[in-house]
Amino acid sequence: MQKFRFSCLKVVLFTGVMLLASTAVQGEDLTERAENFPSVNIKQAPDGLVVIVNNRHRKSEEVQFGCDQESNEIVIDLPADSDIPIMDTLRKNPYVKKNGLSSSVLPQEQMIRIRIAPKLKLYCNGIKLVSKFQRYITYLYPAGLDLKLTGANANGFEFDENRPRGEVRGSLSLNFNEPLGNIDLSNAVIAVDNTLTLRLNPRDFLNLGIIPQIFPAKNLAVSSSVSATSDAHIFKFQSIRSAEIGKVKARLIKSPGSSELRIDLTLTIALYESGRRYYEKGDSRKALLYLDAARSEPSSALVSRMSMGTIFWNEDNYEEAVKSFRELIELDRAWEFPDARFFAVKAYYLSNRKLSFDLSAMLKEYLRRCDRMSYPMCSDARELSEQVNEPLLKLNIASKADLKKLVARLSDPKLNFNEVQKNVFHYWATWCPLCLEEMPKIMQYAVAHPNISIYIIAKHDTQKNILNYLIKSGAIRRKNIFYYIDTRDDIMLRQMVPGILANKDPVTPLPISVFMQRDVPFYLTDKLNWTDTELSQIWKLKYRE
Repeated sequence: MQKFRFSCLKVVLFTGVMLLASTAVQGEDLTERAENFPSVNIKQAPDGLVVIVNNRHRKSEEVQFGCDQESNEIVIDLPADSDIPIMDTLRKNPYVKKNGLSSSVLPQEQMIRIRIAPKLKLYCNGIKLVSKFQRYITYLYPAGLDLKLTGANANGFEFDENRPRGEVRGSLSLNFNEPLGNIDLSNAVIAVDNTLTLRLNPRDFLNLGIIPQIFPAKNLAVSSSVSATSDAHIFKFQSIRSAEIGKVKARLIKSPGSSELRIDLTLTIALYESGRRYYEKGDSRKALLYLDAARSEPSSALVSRMSMGTIFWNEDNYEEAVKSFRELIELDRAWEFPDARFFAVKAYYLSNRKLSFDLSAMLKEYLRRCDRMSYPMCSDARELSEQVNEPLLKLNIASKADLKKLVARLSDPKLNFNEVQKNVFHYWATWCPLCLEEMPKIMQYAVAHPNISIYIIAKHDTQKNILNYLIKSGAIRRKNIFYYIDTRDDIMLRQMVPGILANKDPVTPLPISVFMQRDVPFYLTDKLNWTDTELSQIWKLKYRE
């Protein structure tokens, strides 16, 4: 038994806490009086039990209280005038267990000790003692409910990865051995971000150790822990299937007559973050599913469309890329994603080989802002502007008459001196992957060296097919770049490099690059990286630079 406490409380303390006891009793009749002997009564308050002692002795400190939580007893010591009326009254009290009452006479100072075993579980966490008119002493013990948790499970939380949505609903059910009654659960559930905190007062509830067994359930990944200071159960919702959970909302539902405590949960799926993670893993299909669902969320409406357009762009699906970028541009009034303008224009051009009026205006507006904002794609946008403002790529059909004119121009020192005395004949084919990979590098080199003429000669194919592959591989129109289609007999190849290609039917792997001083070839190679360092070494074979 705990030691008796608050045996000598000062009168000023009695006065300070008097209002608390008065509220707890809530209008209960505290006017019971006994003329010849002390009386003890027990009543229930919202937060526990109230023990009311009516003592005929004028010194209230003569009544002492104690609490033994292990034996679940309230202990009262008071002067032993007559214990029989007290015991008879207590035996009739509904809050005292049958045979849960005893009394004994203490040897010192004629004191009687009364032990009361309440029907409700005691929670000995402090004593509140009030004196009123020096005759009434009110003793308030918070008493808990002995509710035992018998089962815990999760329901709902259905989620289809092929049709992702922003919210998933489900519930947690806690079942107890008895109805919940009017127990206070106002602060039992707290949800912040993706964390749910469940706080059930251990003085009211037993067997709470089975709560973490709720998870994992329904493909939910949830980490759980118990707070060392407050005995609260903390659940962090991480993912459902493979989708990340960004936020949790909770609503507690209970009925006094029911033994079930239900917590309805709404999980907010982080659609954009999940889609981005799938793309990082190389799963474009799932990434697009989640990003498409994220378009309807205000927080990710812009970035999800930008990401979708980028994925389509990287996969050469330019038509879908244009759709995503255009949707973004319609919403992006503040130019949060300025480069979407460039990618929309470029994707449309790659798909249609021309620009519509509105896209041309969009490109001009982007370039106008580039002068002061320095967007990442400004350089590429300027190059695209130069490209689309020139006529479409022109293919020349190789013929003997045209070749004679070309040879005459290359060999004429008046026409071919200083500015175009360096010439490269590059042979490629639409069915050659290395040729298509090399084409953008040739274009970059030609732009950087306008004094070098480059002749792009395609092996025989249809004009439409050649144009499509040229545009797809990044070919551009420049004054120092010329495009030809060779004949079935490779007449241009044979005419321009007769000294190197002695064989009438050369079997040379593509691509082929022939370097010439005016009309005289001096170097032949296959694949190149087209860097300044690499080509400078080649030109030094014939020129002093």
